Amino acid sequence: MKKKIVALGLVVALSVSSLTGCSFNSKTPVIGKIVGLGSSEMFKIDKEVCSKQEYMLVLMDTAGTYKADFGGKVDWNAKVSDNQTLQSYVMQKVKEDITVQYTLASMAKERNISLSTDESSMIKTKAAEYYKSLTSQEKEYTGASQENVESLYKNYYLADKVYDALAAEADAKISDEEARVMKIQYIRMNTDNTKEDKIKSTLKTVTDLVKGGYQTFAREAKQYSEDNVFEKTLKKNEATKTYEKSAFNLSNSEISSIIQDGKDYYLVYCVNSYLKTETEKNKEEIIKNAQQTYFNHKYSKYLKDIDVDFNDDQAKKIKLSTDENVKAVNLMTVYNTISKELNKK
Repeated sequence: MKKKIVALGLVVALSVSSLTGCSFNSKTPVIGKIVGLGSSEMFKIDKEVCSKQEYMLVLMDTAGTYKADFGGKVDWNAKVSDNQTLQSYVMQKVKEDITVQYTLASMAKERNISLSTDESSMIKTKAAEYYKSLTSQEKEYTGASQENVESLYKNYYLADKVYDALAAEADAKISDEEARVMKIQYIRMNTDNTKEDKIKSTLKTVTDLVKGGYQTFAREAKQYSEDNVFEKTLKKNEATKTYEKSAFNLSNSEISSIIQDGKDYYLVYCVNSYLKTETEKNKEEIIKNAQQTYFNHKYSKYLKDIDVDFNDDQAKKIKLSTDENVKAVNLMTVYNTISKELNKK
């Protein structure tokens, strides 16, 4: 699969707040009904339960990244804002990331998405590889078994498959013309500064000089335009002003007629009507945004009718480790090799 779970987490974790108005919290049941949890359960989404051990694996991995960035030692009580410590920030980030993954994993059942025999086997192999890499202190801190790693990887992989399925369903077909990016030069003059007749006369003179080959448009734009810049790239899907929309009717080296937009008057020169690389990038971005919009719709709709709960009492008891031997950061690194290994078969 092309999606990486870390990137997925960053994308959809943000959507949780925007969709619900808050994060998962049993005291704020805006995304579902309260169902109650045991001491070894961190949260439950519909019938999908995340154990404390699975939660601790993600927490340790995230905290380990911060430790590495700070040279191995971190003051978790350091303030990152007036009301938040580094520890509370990391805890909240992990809470958002993992609850999103398990929500997606829960969606897999209703969408008839499951793991193949090869996927299950590879997940088991990689879970063993990761677990073997842990120090005794890391195993003690998380309380995790190899089976806990396997369960975590299973849910993350299902989340990946659900996201990919939703992206495919979005079926965002965008033509090159819709995504076209072009480069223009332009002159803007305003009637607050110059009389209308003078503007029209000036712009007509510029047109004659450029068409006649006596001057370049750039030179005239520098002299007459009231904007600090006179050259820019335009995306067709983002064009809003009258002169921007008109620009897309121009061919290379063509000059527009005088364009009026309120008190502004424009003259546009087409430098390049089709920037291939920029158009391809813009097309990818439009498709990505369309897929995200579709995903948000499906995700929020799913959340409305399911039972969810987060074990706040248990979360308050968890502390980030200061032990120098608790620093594993390869949870997702090993996870991301699952698809690579499967693709080799």
